[in-house]
Amino acid sequence: MEEDQRPSKHICLTHRGPMGISDDPEFDIISALADKDVLTMVRGLAKEEARSPFPEGLYGMDPSRTNAAIRKMKNAGLISSRRDGPDHVYFLNKVRFRELAAFIDGLL
Repeated sequence: MEEDQRPSKHICLTHRGPMGISDDPEFDIISALADKDVLTMVRGLAKEEARSPFPEGLYGMDPSRTNAAIRKMKNAGLISSRRDGPDHVYFLNKVRFRELAAFIDGLL
């Protein structure tokens, strides 16, 4: 009996409700970026978008670490996605990074 091929799980960001971003977005962003896997994802996504599924993970991380990093980025508003057929295409939410840059610029 041949086992059915099931698509790899991915984190859906296209059917969003309110993101639940806190009243301290700078803290949310900086806290997320303090995670090494999130920073790895940011560096990778800054170069090019990532298309799901990624059964081997991304950027040297296994699928579990990749999905955990995506969830942390989602909670901080750092990542977005769009549907392309059955796939999700993940990319950085540049507005949030501009907000972080403005925050840091205001400190200098």
